[in-house]
Amino acid sequence: MQQSVIFSILTILLAKRKVSRDYLAERFSVSKRTVSRYLAVLEDAGVPITSVPGRGGGVMLSDEYTIDKSFLSEAETSRLRDALERTSACYADNVNAALIDKLDSVNKTRERDAYAVKQDDLYIDCEYEQAASLRPKIKTLSEAIEQSRAVDIKYTDARGYVSFRTVEPYTLVFKAGAWYAYAMCKLRGDFRLFKLSRISDMRKTSRTFVRYESKLTEKLELEFYNEIFVDLELEFFPTVAESITDWLGMSSVTERGTKLIASAEVPLTDSLTKRLLSYGSSVKVLNPPDLAAQLAEEARRMSAMYDK
Repeated sequence: MQQSVIFSILTILLAKRKVSRDYLAERFSVSKRTVSRYLAVLEDAGVPITSVPGRGGGVMLSDEYTIDKSFLSEAETSRLRDALERTSACYADNVNAALIDKLDSVNKTRERDAYAVKQDDLYIDCEYEQAASLRPKIKTLSEAIEQSRAVDIKYTDARGYVSFRTVEPYTLVFKAGAWYAYAMCKLRGDFRLFKLSRISDMRKTSRTFVRYESKLTEKLELEFYNEIFVDLELEFFPTVAESITDWLGMSSVTERGTKLIASAEVPLTDSLTKRLLSYGSSVKVLNPPDLAAQLAEEARRMSAMYDK
């Protein structure tokens, strides 16, 4: 019983971050002295508990203290929480309430992790799975850049070729929804852009490097803009107008009779095709004809898959 209560107190602290001793005593039908004894057990186990004196005070956990939430998905925790709330009246004990607190603590930590970068002057949001993958890579590379330390990486290029490289990172780059590291590649003896999603393993080394002055902006522009551009013309429905203007800009959108048209110069890449397909039947490509034909053929292949 004692261990169960102690663990339940921990999960309540994880979910609420700060509670009073009176609340815990009432919740578990024990004295405040017993609550203090249970808290001391947690502290002895290394849990960072802080007492906040005065009105509105209580006991709280350090913001950095979390539990692993990977064992349950967000959908699973929501489903379990709903089931526990619906059946709580069927039981005379507080087990359902304790389980709900545990699930809340899982979702609390998940909410804090739903970003790639979070600073006072910079916040970059993305899907949870993507953020979980990017965050440690960005942290390692940021530290390596600040400390001028080389990094060993396992990298898979666009052709699927896997190589092990030592790189000297100069800057992190975010473009077109993707993160890159701009670094001197010791294997190639030149600067390269490494897409973070293609890095499957990374280790900061103890080797330092001298960061030389270089025309970094010009090199990045050359790397990024050495692409084939096309004059894209779209016809689209008002339901996707906000997304189109966010992508191509307000100045690209005009009205042609009762229709909305967007015209812009864009790089011809695989991501362009994927983006256009994501709009489904809300967007029709008018120009260039080759791109329109490519999308029409892909739509026919998709339709054939579902007709079988």
